[in-house]
Amino acid sequence: MKICKINNSSQYLSMIDINDADIEFYNDVLENSEDMYAIYYDDNIVGLANVICDVCGFLYIYIFLQNRNKGFGKAAVKLLEEQMSSSKLRDIATCYLSNNKNAYKFATACGYVKEFASVYMKFCGSAFENITLPIRQYRDEDYEEAQLITAEAFHKMRLETGYFPNSLPERPSVEMRKFWNDTAEERYVYIFDNEIIGYGHIDGDELSEVSIKITHQGKGFGTQFIKFLINRLLEKGYSEPYLYCIVGNKARNLYEALGFKEVCCNEYAKKKMNNL
Repeated sequence: MKICKINNSSQYLSMIDINDADIEFYNDVLENSEDMYAIYYDDNIVGLANVICDVCGFLYIYIFLQNRNKGFGKAAVKLLEEQMSSSKLRDIATCYLSNNKNAYKFATACGYVKEFASVYMKFCGSAFENITLPIRQYRDEDYEEAQLITAEAFHKMRLETGYFPNSLPERPSVEMRKFWNDTAEERYVYIFDNEIIGYGHIDGDELSEVSIKITHQGKGFGTQFIKFLINRLLEKGYSEPYLYCIVGNKARNLYEALGFKEVCCNEYAKKKMNNL
């Protein structure tokens, strides 16, 4: 078996069943992502893989339907995990559709343990009436306040879902501050009574993060902030903004009320590097 980078993955799009594959993976194939790899056996391509090596690695393997049940998937996982082990990774994550029992069995057989489930939701509404709000572009000097807001809000949400009993608030870092500053055009802060009470991030056509200070939650600020961010996405030309919502997150009711609808549900699993 041979696995190597591929620059034109979109030529194999017709060999991928959209009802059988992760949407993000499907889009990466369509857009010829630089993280795509081709899986070869006897010089014939039998599948594709999405490989990301960051602090936490990510591995997603898709074997074409006609090539399944021949051991190609497990062989590819083993080979790629060996390659990824040379990076300084704590663990490797993967995902699969929650209603795909075969994918769940495959991931479990490869040593991946389910951590949580997340719903992929797509906006199906139209632009909201423009209301003047005290929301402005993020600036570097906002980092400490904005980071604390999102760290505490997401920590609270993770505990409430029940998936992350050992959750801790994310700590600020020099590297993350630089990244936020480099992508400041994607980020916004909500000001109220001369203090930052909300932070929002849009990444391409994704509503990536919306956090309201815990002391100001339940007062309508989140609703207004989301409307503002959706309008920004629509103004940028994205007709169907999307987001991911962890199963059990109470914010799902708000997303649905504002026009987001569930497309599918993914389960995310992880494997510790010391288990490779």
